Amino acid sequence: MVLLLNNYGITAEEFLTPVLLSLRVALIALVLSFVFGTLMARFMTRRNFKGKIVLETIMMLPIVLPPTVVGFLLIVIFGNNSFLGGIVEWIFDSSIIFTWYGAVVASTVVAFPLMYQAAKTGFLSVDKDIEDA
Repeated sequence: MVLLLNNYGITAEEFLTPVLLSLRVALIALVLSFVFGTLMARFMTRRNFKGKIVLETIMMLPIVLPPTVVGFLLIVIFGNNSFLGGIVEWIFDSSIIFTWYGAVVASTVVAFPLMYQAAKTGFLSVDKDIEDA
């Protein structure tokens, strides 16, 4: 493998850095989407409130919107000129845009609806009498 990489002028470090970065982003996004998706599904299946359908529609938007639109919306939401982007920059003294943290946020936003829907289906399939027992 080293010979193959050296024939193309790529060192092992140059090859492994993006691979390890992708694995780190994927692992953290997996954990975040699992935790938040499960908690939100539990909350949404147990509570009835005004605007529940609107909130669920907003949570499911990353599934139906093209990835470029989702990315653009995240840039608008977390950009330096936005309210949330300003808060993030004030707290961490750095912008989240175009960092690996931003990649984690984007991956979590895209994966969240899938985890939410799976957990919601699971919670709805549990019989209420068994849960109350």
